[in-house]
Amino acid sequence: MKKRTYIYKSFERFWHWSQALLILFLAITGFEIHSSYHLFGFSYAVKMHNIAAWAFLILIIFAIFWHFVTGEWKQYIPTTKFIKEQIDYYITGIFKNAPHPTKKTVYNKFNPLQRLIYLGLKILVIPVQVLTGFAYLYYMYPDSIWHTSGLNYIAVIHTFGAFVLLAFVIAHVYLTTTGNTPTESLYAMLTGWEVIDVDENELRKEHLVKAVENSVAGYYRINKDGVIVDVNKAWLDLYKCNDKSKYIGKHYSVTREKENLKQLEELVHDVFKGNYIHGVFSKRKCCDGSTGQHILSMNPIFSEEELIEAEGFIIDVEHAENESNYLPYLIKNSTAAYYKLDIDGYILEVNDAWLNLYKYKTESEVKGKHFSLFRPDESIKDFQNIFNKLINGETISSAKIARLCKDGSIGYQLVSANPIYHNAKIIGMEGFILPIE
Repeated sequence: MKKRTYIYKSFERFWHWSQALLILFLAITGFEIHSSYHLFGFSYAVKMHNIAAWAFLILIIFAIFWHFVTGEWKQYIPTTKFIKEQIDYYITGIFKNAPHPTKKTVYNKFNPLQRLIYLGLKILVIPVQVLTGFAYLYYMYPDSIWHTSGLNYIAVIHTFGAFVLLAFVIAHVYLTTTGNTPTESLYAMLTGWEVIDVDENELRKEHLVKAVENSVAGYYRINKDGVIVDVNKAWLDLYKCNDKSKYIGKHYSVTREKENLKQLEELVHDVFKGNYIHGVFSKRKCCDGSTGQHILSMNPIFSEEELIEAEGFIIDVEHAENESNYLPYLIKNSTAAYYKLDIDGYILEVNDAWLNLYKYKTESEVKGKHFSLFRPDESIKDFQNIFNKLINGETISSAKIARLCKDGSIGYQLVSANPIYHNAKIIGMEGFILPIE
């Protein structure tokens, strides 16, 4: 799917344009030093060329640091996959309006040919330019490590590298005009935003991770040995702790008093047999020695069909009046948007998170209205298909659908939905939605 995405970070853009200007200025002053033309004057051109060279070196150091700290160096890992198709596209396909053989994403900004060329520039052309440039700059000092008698050869190599860089810049500028519009790539490198192909699985994973981190529900993950692998802030808050290290790497038994541990051991054992646990009341032992009560869910985690870990959520129910009404309490106070429809598709119930997402103030504004009123025209059929599946007893997990808000704006969300049964008969549907803007 296509989505306007923030793909180029601020330092990335600063580095790109600074590098472009410095290379251009080095080329202008460098070719004047070779007496190709007269612009600044020889002495001034040499002086400015040297200053720009030092600035370029400093920029390179900062760029290397940034690439490794952010992990962006992975963008340059070479691959031969689709490289023939990419070359064919640039030679002939681009003139026939052929589809691009690769798709740009946040995690894959460069096509295979770009990766090879950019990597070659970073580990060969630019290092050679820097080394030969400083050798040329300091050759006259006998004690310098750059002192050499082969100055003519160094000058030739440095000049050849300059022509390679100049050829790259010309080709690079031309190829930036071959997008959907001639200025699309230029605009992206100025603002950071570009309409690109988005991997829906990666996007879903990203939003689910964000939802876990920001959830009011406490998230936890344990391995097969019962060792706690990860927890979120909400989990720590429920356990009255602000230091993850007090739980990460410890056995889950540290979260229970002795009299409550057996219940948790049985639940964990059941989950590692492949079962799912939902809505179980449990008592926790907090970091400060106090106790609390929560609802617990736990699911097995599979990797290549092997059960490797278990994860789940806990939700505090200290303020629920009794165990029988914990579900309405959780729904009302959930940060996830909840909805409930009858068998004909009319809204029976929504929570505050749903109202906020759709930009309504009160439940009375939407209760009793058909779901079609909350979908843009092109999305009504998609939700109707989901509704039909639910009425036939299916369960939906993470379907992408558009919503129509009260102010006329349109957003996108992941929808989960379950059929509602009464005496073995389906009487409606309910579920949660997670925004993915």
